[in-house]
Amino acid sequence: MKTVQISLNSIDKVKSFVNEITKYDNDFDLVSGRYVIDA
Repeated sequence: MKTVQISLNSIDKVKSFVNEITKYDNDFDLVSGRYVIDA
């Protein structure tokens, strides 16, 4: 597993990022404090 820190400072950027990573056949988790998004 690899951990990378990125900055997504708006909902639109999060949506765009999730749309891009769903093109890959891997599991991704976005974590911000207590929030976890299984993308």
